[in-house]
Amino acid sequence: MKSVKKSPLTLLPSQLELVRPPAPGRVELVRRFLNTRDLERSTDEIATPEGLQAWLREYRLIDRRVRLGAEDVRSAAAVREAIRGLAARNNGLLLASDDAVLQETARRARLGLTFDKSGRSELIAAADGIDGALGSILAAVHDGQLDGSWSRLKACADEGCLWAYYDHSKNGCSRWCSAETCGNRNKVKRFRERQAQAAAD
Repeated sequence: MKSVKKSPLTLLPSQLELVRPPAPGRVELVRRFLNTRDLERSTDEIATPEGLQAWLREYRLIDRRVRLGAEDVRSAAAVREAIRGLAARNNGLLLASDDAVLQETARRARLGLTFDKSGRSELIAAADGIDGALGSILAAVHDGQLDGSWSRLKACADEGCLWAYYDHSKNGCSRWCSAETCGNRNKVKRFRERQAQAAAD
């Protein structure tokens, strides 16, 4: 079935995946992990053990024999939202980020520095299962911080959206996942607030 091209004005953040270029390197894995939750649609791809298993398998983060449970779902969600808080800081937002969750996840993943025969170093999770999978995502955050790409992974400045996007703008000061949707919506909101304030004065 042929897809119908939609105007950018009608696209939800999740639909922008079709038009916005991906993040570089392993930071793209982090961006996709954050976007398993879509606030505007009230959906969450990893809200069930089956959904979490399917997502982690798709990205080859767990073996097909691994079975996950409700506690694993809670752990993954906590890590995701802690990382979202870090991405929000990249956009000047004061979204909470539970650093203790990230520290404990890194510990359980047994993250360690390894070197290949050429001398190239890499941060690797030695743990298996959900601990190793979440550790691999944290290692991708670390990689992005080392190569400088992390600072451009942002959570949309619209707090009703918070969609993770990679800021490809020349000066790196993009605030919205989409200027046409979240950007315009916030401009209209600020305009109405100014009008209401002027009327009150």
